[in-house]
Amino acid sequence: MSTRGSGIRHVIPPAQQADAVLSQANPVSNTLYTVLATTRNVRIISIATNITWAVTQPTPIEVVFTNDGQTIVHQKGNPVSATGYTDLKDAGGTALLQYLGATDFSQYRSFMYEGRSVLVQARITWAVTQPTPLVCRVKWAKW
Repeated sequence: MSTRGSGIRHVIPPAQQADAVLSQANPVSNTLYTVLATTRNVRIISIATNITWAVTQPTPIEVVFTNDGQTIVHQKGNPVSATGYTDLKDAGGTALLQYLGATDFSQYRSFMYEGRSVLVQARITWAVTQPTPLVCRVKWAKW
């Protein structure tokens, strides 16, 4: 917030940033890949992720947020090859039981998370590494 000459406070809105994008060829099982490096004063608007596999189905696909020191995992078990998944929040679930869904509900909210220190990573688990891209896109703003 800033105060200008009149004594009236004006809220300065967060500034939209270029999308943070990960496109990881041949991801290694259980390795966290950084989508958005630790950044201060961030508003996460939405995420979208997908995986396309050649042979072995990876399970699950996860997006891991570290928001002011708290780890929040969004997960999709048994993802369908080349299907896009977006962030969903389950008010009744714990931080480790959040979801990625094939339906995009992000259009119905102004933002997903906000924090003074935010890190976004993605990973996949499977038995064999193969030529498979893991893709994740984060829309975000800085305030």
